[in-house]
Amino acid sequence: MTAVSIQPAEQGPSQAQAQVQALSKITPFEDLPDAVLSLLSEQSETREYSAGQTVFSLGQYDGAEFLVVLTGALRVSLTDGATGAMLIEEVSEGGVFGLEIAIADPDPSTFQQIAVTAEKDCTLVLIDAAEFKSLAANRPSLMRNVAVFLSSQLVAQRFRAMGAQAAPEQRVYAVLLECVERDPISGVWAIKKMPKHRELADRAGVDEAAAAGAVAALIQEGVAQRNYPGLIVNDMSRLNQLAS
Repeated sequence: MTAVSIQPAEQGPSQAQAQVQALSKITPFEDLPDAVLSLLSEQSETREYSAGQTVFSLGQYDGAEFLVVLTGALRVSLTDGATGAMLIEEVSEGGVFGLEIAIADPDPSTFQQIAVTAEKDCTLVLIDAAEFKSLAANRPSLMRNVAVFLSSQLVAQRFRAMGAQAAPEQRVYAVLLECVERDPISGVWAIKKMPKHRELADRAGVDEAAAAGAVAALIQEGVAQRNYPGLIVNDMSRLNQLAS
């Protein structure tokens, strides 16, 4: 009887190798040596969430880890405890949330309350902040990448702020943002009662025509829609972009 040689099926990369490959495509970690990426992977955990699922409830996030979005998207809500103002931010595929908090290691009471939910089905890598800081302190290539990444974000924010000072409509959007509330049952973002154009103009420091034009532009673009006596916001992420 002739013996039959059975070759084992070819196996793909291990989970750790797959995570290293995935991290290498994220902006702050691009072009890092495999040895550094492997050490980074060892301090991380991969999790999957379905759309609408809570990642961190309001006030739960304390900066002990930061999040890398491998697939899907996150919605981050930042609430100012003093004023009640809320900022909604979307972190899309390939994005990073909380890296600056991990590096700065602030007292949790010094930054706004944060809630994180899955905007879409997503795969996240959660990286331990303390271990990451220790690793970065001993790996110049990693620290350099992080410094460049955070500097680029700072530059972008600074120029957005300069643009807001020059654009009256952006000041109007910032005022509207303060008026937006989320219905606890339907989850719809809306302004229950729209300020009159004169009031909106006064609060934004613009003329009445600019206030009226800014609101009309929102509706024309589909970011919002009339719902007398208020306004329904269809795209909070876009409104945040326009206001910042």
